[in-house]
Amino acid sequence: MQIAVRALGIAALILGIIPFQFKKHKHIVLCKMASETTFALQYFCMGPHAYTGAWMDLVSGLRNFLFYKLVAKNRSTTPVILAFSALLILLGVISWNGPMSLLPLTAKILTTVSYGMKNERLLRLLTLPSCLFWIAYNVSVGAWEAVIADGLGLCSLVIAIVKFDLLTKKKQSAPSGEE
Repeated sequence: MQIAVRALGIAALILGIIPFQFKKHKHIVLCKMASETTFALQYFCMGPHAYTGAWMDLVSGLRNFLFYKLVAKNRSTTPVILAFSALLILLGVISWNGPMSLLPLTAKILTTVSYGMKNERLLRLLTLPSCLFWIAYNVSVGAWEAVIADGLGLCSLVIAIVKFDLLTKKKQSAPSGEE
């Protein structure tokens, strides 16, 4: 069973590093959907002490799919943000395993808001603290592949912010004429 838990973690780790290097909302949320669903399976296999993370990631996989569909159709994501935030709070209460349960709950509410936005820059910025909360939670439950994935995801996120948000913005605002 331990080998299966680690294999799921490695697969989710690989899927968790990639998304922020995509520029388009669609690719970010679909890749995160695959990563979160795989991590949910790993957490369930780890046992009751990791169930909060499992439920948060499983629900987030579905949430990301709905966001992908709504953003593609230029529809409002606000009702989904509100509904999933309420559902995440309910699941956080049901699966409560002490104050550490607040970390994945807070992280998922942040990403529920951020992934529901069409603006990829805000998506990336709001996801930053989420990575830090998940790192702390994963250390506490011993999900070491997830710690690595979130650390690498955090690095990937910072690279994407520099690449897409800071450098692109500088290029766009640079004067095009001669001095």
